[in-house]
Amino acid sequence: MKKVYNVLDLLIRWGAYIAGVLILLTTVMTFYEVVSRSFLHKPTSWATELSIYAIIGSCFLGSAYAVRTYSHITVDLLINNVNDRMKTLLAYLTNSLGLVFSIIFTLYSYLHVIKTFNLGVTSASLLRIPMYIPESLLVIGGVLLCIAFILQIIDGGIHKGGEHL
Repeated sequence: MKKVYNVLDLLIRWGAYIAGVLILLTTVMTFYEVVSRSFLHKPTSWATELSIYAIIGSCFLGSAYAVRTYSHITVDLLINNVNDRMKTLLAYLTNSLGLVFSIIFTLYSYLHVIKTFNLGVTSASLLRIPMYIPESLLVIGGVLLCIAFILQIIDGGIHKGGEHL
């Protein structure tokens, strides 16, 4: 069981690495677009669209890592003012609610991607990218988010709050 846990944690970490690469690609594409438009007077037809897809992908692929490392936005006013037993109860409650949301999100994202694929929907730009490709990042991110919340429930740990710099 420990091996499965470690593999799932590794998948979440790989999602974060890919999210980081997508952010770097977005930076490069945006820089290229600015240089191309401003200095060469030849704007691209692809940089903006691909940058948008990369940003969306980085958000959804990196969200599971944020959950696992307590890097997401938190309001810890309540957590800082209750006892440890209540903190544990609240941790289970919030992680369970996060899991329910993630399951619903992943299911509806999957159904949407299947519908987009079956209809053959492409982007409205000159690139004509099949939309199921960038939309698949939502499903992958949703699955990773489900895994992250399951691992948080297994851990049962509580975030102490007030530890952010």
